Amino acid sequence: MDIAELISFTDQLNDDIDNLEDASRALITGALSDAAQRLPLLDRAKLYALTTYAIESIIFSFVRLNGTNAKKHPIFSELTRVKQYFEKIRVVEFDKPKRENISLDKPAARRFLKHDL
Repeated sequence: MDIAELISFTDQLNDDIDNLEDASRALITGALSDAAQRLPLLDRAKLYALTTYAIESIIFSFVRLNGTNAKKHPIFSELTRVKQYFEKIRVVEFDKPKRENISLDKPAARRFLKHDL
């Protein structure tokens, strides 16, 4: 790798960091709860999960760049936990709950009402 290529990579990294700062400025300058308050519940869950995942991904990258085995670091288990939340959100959003036919047990209802009154 020559110097010109290295300079090109550092310039690209600098541009990417600037883009990341611009994209996250809205979340950094204001309280996340203020932005989330205006969203429906499912979108709020997505916002919190995505924000958490983004922050923990940055920490994961930092740990790897420092030469630590990131898969044995506690941040890896946190990333796994957040991925589980993504799956829960996906289930709520796309999978329809399976409801069994619910029928009223009339004799049981009569017994409850008779003994309650």
